[in-house]
Amino acid sequence: MITVDLNGKVALICGAGGGGIGSAVSRCIAAAGATVAAVDLNEELNEATREDLAAEGYACETFVADLMDRDAAAGVVDSVLRRMGQIDILVNVAGGTRHHQWGPLENSPDSVFRDVFALNLDYAMRVCADAARHMIARGHGGAMINFASISALNGAPFHGPYGAAKAAISAITETMAVEWARHGIRVNAIAPGSVRTPRVMQFTKGEDPHAHPDGRRSVSTAEIANGVLFFASELSSGITGQTLTIDAGMSCAHPAGHLFHFAEMIPKPA
Repeated sequence: MITVDLNGKVALICGAGGGGIGSAVSRCIAAAGATVAAVDLNEELNEATREDLAAEGYACETFVADLMDRDAAAGVVDSVLRRMGQIDILVNVAGGTRHHQWGPLENSPDSVFRDVFALNLDYAMRVCADAARHMIARGHGGAMINFASISALNGAPFHGPYGAAKAAISAITETMAVEWARHGIRVNAIAPGSVRTPRVMQFTKGEDPHAHPDGRRSVSTAEIANGVLFFASELSSGITGQTLTIDAGMSCAHPAGHLFHFAEMIPKPA
């Protein structure tokens, strides 16, 4: 049996609440022995994760920050270090695209691009850089995992800003890996496909949004969390600068369904 031991490590998880990927990652990392530093938009989201972990006897501290706010994002690492003393693992889960941000590129205002990049790229760059300075100063290295998307692999019809931001995540992950390798810091990324999160299932009224007669096209939050655990552990000690796609094979054929699938998701004019 292969075991993963993260005892004695502190894992900073940005976007740890909400019952979706972040919550699953927090549970998986904590089950391996790490103490979780859970960061999310409000205390309600954080508290749900803390209570979930506490029920299993896992250690978790919570921190509130609006990661789209530059000043708030810039204070995350210092806040965690003041209370917890160290950061060994960093996972930037927070991200996504909102319903009103879908649409043709010619109709996408600058504000949509700015907001999508703030939520998916800007904060991750800031938190990674701050955490890297800490890890370099300690001299013990660490592991960082960013979140890209299969929307970054090819085109992203009708959600171009999101695809561009996630492609940038993969690119900056490679640069971080090269620059920080000499300090023992490994940086990798996860590119999920369709994930059965509570938000997605609510939006699709409980139906698998990408069900296909030839086989499943979506994955569970636990399957995404297992990929994060792999990158956080010594099982991946020789891997850095890589983006791991976890999508049940969806991207082998096309990004997500077909062009008309995306068109149907565009908000209708009021």
